[in-house]
Amino acid sequence: RGVDRDQFNPGRRDMGWRRAHGIRGGEMVIAFLGRIVMEKGLEAFADAVEALDQRKVAHKVLVIGDGPARDWFEERLPNAVFTGQLVGAELGRALASADVLLNPSITEAFGNVTLEAMACGLPVVAALATGTSNLVRDGETGVLVQPGDTDGYADALTAYARDPALRARHGEAGLAFAKTMDWDAINGAVMKVYQRVVVRRMRS
Repeated sequence: RGVDRDQFNPGRRDMGWRRAHGIRGGEMVIAFLGRIVMEKGLEAFADAVEALDQRKVAHKVLVIGDGPARDWFEERLPNAVFTGQLVGAELGRALASADVLLNPSITEAFGNVTLEAMACGLPVVAALATGTSNLVRDGETGVLVQPGDTDGYADALTAYARDPALRARHGEAGLAFAKTMDWDAINGAVMKVYQRVVVRRMRS
């Protein structure tokens, strides 16, 4: 699997887009990206956001996607911005305009959403589960949290909200990793494998 870095990159970040969606300057934008279904960890996401509210941490939730549980999610997150389903450049712009991705899903096989966020230069707070934990380096490109640990998610988000330099550092490290996972890099690696196989066969 790879990521399309033409679509997902930090250059898509758009402060005008943020302002148009009611996001104030001092608010850290926490993104949810994907189909809005309960299996994506919606309850854990909403619980973490409520914990931030209780701590009085300035933030805005940005939900990018749609799905059958949208009404439930909107009820739990009354102050969130819901964009509906986006594609192409619009999707890249929305994601790059966030500050951090919260991905508490424990059902991701590979973690495309996580990789797309990293390609946009976002640190990722994610469940220590399945594909995402193979992508996020804990304490380096984001934070891995035990599934269901609301305080763990809230602690990680609070740290990022209070330390923009930490957020930027982890985002840059994630971007560097994502560059090794774009289609050009992956296709190049596949070609090298084929070349080695061909050379071995020619020698045998």
